[in-house]
Amino acid sequence: MVHPYSIGLSYGWSDDALNEEGHNLLNRLAGLLGIEYHTRESLEMEHVETMPLISQGVGAGVSALRSYVHELESWFSEEGEKFARCLGRSALDVGLTRNGWKETFAWMEGVGLGRAFAEGAWIETEVSEVSDLPEFFNHPKKLLGL
Repeated sequence: MVHPYSIGLSYGWSDDALNEEGHNLLNRLAGLLGIEYHTRESLEMEHVETMPLISQGVGAGVSALRSYVHELESWFSEEGEKFARCLGRSALDVGLTRNGWKETFAWMEGVGLGRAFAEGAWIETEVSEVSDLPEFFNHPKKLLGL
């Protein structure tokens, strides 16, 4: 499962080095996504295991990481739950499988949107349609077959 924090790690460590700004951006990303310490530590350890033992990098991935964090900050706090509800409703409308539900709910829980996703899928209420979800939701859309 591709976690949004792992995407940030890939951007920040793209040249196998992380500078101070990259570290600060990763802290902001973790706070924005509401990642618990043990989850963050696990994701970081997974990423470190893929890196070479010696790096000549200088943290050149900071610009891609900065763009990623700024883009999420522009909508995640205010509209993340709305988008999660729309995703849940869309999944139900096309046919939600048990596996799709379990995997997507786990992903959404990992970024603090599990409840909103569940509300969209299971609570009979009007959910405003969003034709284009942000790229952030590409992985759960794939899990759901959307």
